Amino acid sequence: MKITKIEIKNFRAFPKDYHIDLHNAGKNLLVYGENGSGKSSLYLALKSFFQSGIDTVDGEVKSTGFEKHQNLFIQEPGYIKLHFRSAQPPKQEVYEWSKDVETNNNLVIETSEASGFLDYKDLLGVHYLQPEGESVNIFDLLVKTLLANTLNPETDRTLADYWNDIQGTYPRRDAKNKIAALEQRVEAFNDKLFNRLAELRPKVRHILGEFGYNVDLNLDFKGVTYNQKNKVLENQQILLNVKFFDEDISDRYLLLNEAKLSAIAIAIYLSSVLCLPDPKIGLKILALDDVLIGLDMSNRFPVLDILEKDFKDYQIFLMTYDKTWYEIVKQRTDEKNWKYTEFYFKATDEYEIPVCKEDAPYLEKAREHLNDNDYKACAVYVRTAFEAAIKQYCEKKDLAIKYRENPRDLSSEDFWVPIKMEKDEAGILVVDLRVVDQIEQARKFILNELSHATFANIYRKELEDAVDAVEQLKNALAQA
Repeated sequence: MKITKIEIKNFRAFPKDYHIDLHNAGKNLLVYGENGSGKSSLYLALKSFFQSGIDTVDGEVKSTGFEKHQNLFIQEPGYIKLHFRSAQPPKQEVYEWSKDVETNNNLVIETSEASGFLDYKDLLGVHYLQPEGESVNIFDLLVKTLLANTLNPETDRTLADYWNDIQGTYPRRDAKNKIAALEQRVEAFNDKLFNRLAELRPKVRHILGEFGYNVDLNLDFKGVTYNQKNKVLENQQILLNVKFFDEDISDRYLLLNEAKLSAIAIAIYLSSVLCLPDPKIGLKILALDDVLIGLDMSNRFPVLDILEKDFKDYQIFLMTYDKTWYEIVKQRTDEKNWKYTEFYFKATDEYEIPVCKEDAPYLEKAREHLNDNDYKACAVYVRTAFEAAIKQYCEKKDLAIKYRENPRDLSSEDFWVPIKMEKDEAGILVVDLRVVDQIEQARKFILNELSHATFANIYRKELEDAVDAVEQLKNALAQA
């Protein structure tokens, strides 16, 4: 089950109809957006759509809540429509959320309960939790938010259900039977929370370990108790114990640098998503809106590795305001599984409106410019496609690259030479010599770094040959 198309009308930043086609395969979506371009509105559209399906009181759906998201400048009713496609059996379904249409069906509810939605403001909840004594307490964050939908498979009840069992008006001290029943429910809640934390701890350590820091976490929970005298639940504590180079810094962990704090927060959030139940008929979604603000470029790469290894069964929606990071992610992801989109904004006489531009792969852009007879633009994109392919392959295969003190001094030659000489286990060249010859010929004119800064003639046949050569090279590297 995947989302294949998103339709948004008159929702927050979107004042009219907007369509994002994720193709029948239901690709992951990478979005670049300027501030105010609608990037976060897209994130909120997905999050609000699914959360509206479980927004109930006593089993009845409340007002859909769409009105509070309606675009301020448009009176015409809006909606969010998601197109779903299941593989077995092949089936296409469309669900709508609007002022008059509810989303309380099993597919939407199960997807919501199995999915994670995280933005940079969520991460601040871990960064800036106030210490209680000498430790940071994340009980509310885990019990009421992150682990609330985790399921007990034996009873088919969530942790939130067990927590709600022990809320409300507490019995008088002389009501022994009622107190005993309450303490039994408290014990059941503690048991389920212990189980959830036992599942969460190794996942947190695994994901945090992907960042390569000498930081270790432990989530310390002693168990909630009922105070009969004061009629309150005590020990609502899950203490975040942090070690740095084996030194306990639980009372000072907020002094860690921004990258390590972000890594801790990301590890806790992503691990909690992995603890959520698998849907029977829905899908699993992971939506991340600018969650890497606190990380420099080198510290962002582990997040891509985590998504590739641990969230390969999820449909991922990744939003960023950083154009450089957007281009890097494009190069490091497979265009067969990802859709790339750019958001900008355009000012009108009354307000600003988002402009959604589908971003095609580099070779596809090269062909578009070739068809439009814009030869210089075609040459730039085909060279970009070539360089992206060889850099990605060298990293994937861990090929040795000539050392440069300044990485900016690396040229395409430094990546291309080890690739054209690489052999497989049988001693056969990974890239056929005919393809190597075609690339070498194209590098003389089209793929040459200096060729685009001159006024030398660029011929259509040379461009066509260069595009074909890079296409063959990409196919060869993909099969290696």
